[in-house]
Amino acid sequence: MDPREDSAATGRSRKGVDWRLVRFLLTHLFIGTVSGWIFVAALIWFDIGGLGALVRESSVGPMAVVMLMVVMMITWGAGSMGTAVFLLPREEKDDDKGKPIPLFPLRLQPAPAKARRR
Repeated sequence: MDPREDSAATGRSRKGVDWRLVRFLLTHLFIGTVSGWIFVAALIWFDIGGLGALVRESSVGPMAVVMLMVVMMITWGAGSMGTAVFLLPREEKDDDKGKPIPLFPLRLQPAPAKARRR
């Protein structure tokens, strides 16, 4: 089997990095970023809380818009990536049929205790 065919089929390069996951995360980062920027544009366009007037009338308005865009890119992009990861389909291989697996299997043991007589 040709190594190039194997890497094309699995999405892996020679170093073993699975680029499909990186592409998946970057795609959802882009989706979250664009939706966050649309939200910033709506805040300014509809003048929510007087934000549009502040941006237009202030000398540092463009800097405030850039700061809002960066914050929304981080927040909405991370939210979009997190949502996409949590919604990935996965195989259920549960041998315990839904029972939680204890970290430290404990057993109940009687403890000696002294009681005062009345």
